[in-house]
Amino acid sequence: MLLRELLDDPALGLEVLAPGAPDREVRWVHSIEVADPGAYLRGGEVVLTTGSWERLGRAPAAWVEEVAAAGAIAIGFGRLEAADQPPAELVGAAAARGLTFFVVPVAVPFVQLAEVFIAAKRVEWEAPLRRQLEHHGAIVAALRAERGVDSVLRVLRRRLGLEVAVVAGTTTHGPVPAGGCPVALIGEGLADDSLVLPRPLAELDVDVQAAVSSAMPFLALELERERAVRATEQRYAWEVVEWIATGVSAAAVTARLELLGVPLERTLRCVVARGAGPEEVQAALAPYLIVERSDDVVCLVDADAPRVELAGYVGVGQAVPIAELRVSLLQARHAADALVARGAEGWLTHEELASPAVLLAAQDPAVLHALARTVLGGVLDSDRDRGTELVASLRSFLERGGRWQETADALHVHINTLRHRMKRVEELTGRSLASTADRVDLFLALRALA
Repeated sequence: MLLRELLDDPALGLEVLAPGAPDREVRWVHSIEVADPGAYLRGGEVVLTTGSWERLGRAPAAWVEEVAAAGAIAIGFGRLEAADQPPAELVGAAAARGLTFFVVPVAVPFVQLAEVFIAAKRVEWEAPLRRQLEHHGAIVAALRAERGVDSVLRVLRRRLGLEVAVVAGTTTHGPVPAGGCPVALIGEGLADDSLVLPRPLAELDVDVQAAVSSAMPFLALELERERAVRATEQRYAWEVVEWIATGVSAAAVTARLELLGVPLERTLRCVVARGAGPEEVQAALAPYLIVERSDDVVCLVDADAPRVELAGYVGVGQAVPIAELRVSLLQARHAADALVARGAEGWLTHEELASPAVLLAAQDPAVLHALARTVLGGVLDSDRDRGTELVASLRSFLERGGRWQETADALHVHINTLRHRMKRVEELTGRSLASTADRVDLFLALRALA
């Protein structure tokens, strides 16, 4: 407390005879009646006396000089009788040394001044504790309203007036201060997690350090809780994907998806990604649900989810209601298989995969070559050995739906030449161009050559 606060307390009724420096801070209130007071002082004291030391032969000026030299800031003279007056020499010496001098009424014991001082100091000493309790209460209230690391950080920022952040693995909560100084968080699985401050903790005010220290257990607890929730949700998500894949009842799947917060009123697509990690898929697609399953990352997205840049092989099933998600999952997996077989990273939807050309392109090149040789081997040999143009003529004929004249015109040959070529194809392949099934075989074999 300041000396002025003690002097102005109306309950004490102190009479100031020398003002001194009333804005100095009081370190202690001490009653001294010895002749050599300096040995009992440490500086900053208010010295209370009745002047008994005069009977020991000590002159007031010398006594005040020793008190002032020891660093005391004020002298209080206690009246024993109402008519008592402090020695003028005592008052003058105190004023000369810049000490405050006041008179204590008869009715006010010295202990009362000590009690006033201690009461003020108790408030002062308790202030940091009260601030910590208020800070603790603010964090608890914030977490009651909204759980999470961000809730604790908001309270801590208000308390400190500083930007702070939490870095937990690959996740960052809040903007990281420039030149941030991390303080490790203690907790299960938090070895790499830290609270990031703008300056080293040791350089901050003690009050700020206390606030940081009280917030850190809450931050660690929330991180542990969030990770436990995510682990549980991930297990539930993995289970529901297994249910979808194995055909568990739509009612069970629906109930689990509702628990995971997936919007049931929407049509959804299954996406299967290979060669991309779950973090990349999560960042790119922001899916309703994401699961690692064998070598796949499986997720559910909106029917109109846009294609975004994503490394790896991404297969997309058709948009379906929840009851038909198994079909979409199988389609997405098939599309991813097709991309992997082709060695072509990118996106492939079920609708695109429905083309026979894409189906063929998804196969192993050796298998395609074997298919072409099985069906068209004789035709290929004829073109190679005799210089015929049977393959080109067959392709043109099938592409034009078997229209003879149109095909002949496109090839710039007589229609009879075309008929002769097609008859030769039938002989070499053992297929009939009049048969739809045989035409399909020939068409697929030609595609396999492409």
